[in-house]
Amino acid sequence: MDKKQIINQLRAAKSAHIKWRSYAQAMVAGIPVSQEQVPVIHTDCAFGKWYYGGGQMLSTLESFSAIEVPHENLHAIYIELYKRINGLEMPGKVAKLKGKHKKLDLQEELNSLLHSLIEMSKTLLTAIELLEQEVMRMEDEALAELI
Repeated sequence: MDKKQIINQLRAAKSAHIKWRSYAQAMVAGIPVSQEQVPVIHTDCAFGKWYYGGGQMLSTLESFSAIEVPHENLHAIYIELYKRINGLEMPGKVAKLKGKHKKLDLQEELNSLLHSLIEMSKTLLTAIELLEQEVMRMEDEALAELI
């Protein structure tokens, strides 16, 4: 595998993440999204499959390890969104309210969680870009040793 192929894999994984995030945003907007489109477990999304699969060839690079925590945190935020949207966990203050106010408070909470998810996504994308830059700077011989 050469540098171009590795960069292509990395960019495809990054694109998969951006698509995943759009499904989470759609879900908060009230657009039906199937569970398959927005995996909860960080190892089950397309990016996670790359990161914990083929991407492991880059695991010795400094910038590779900076990806894991934001990726895990992103999915933790998504789990909270999913629970709230699907009524699996209602915070006390929201559960006590009735009617229109309950819906408003829930939507505010969902918007706040979505904002956190988007910010964490930006952190993750920055980490991925740093990995891409590190791979681009590598000499072909050094890259060949990783594969």
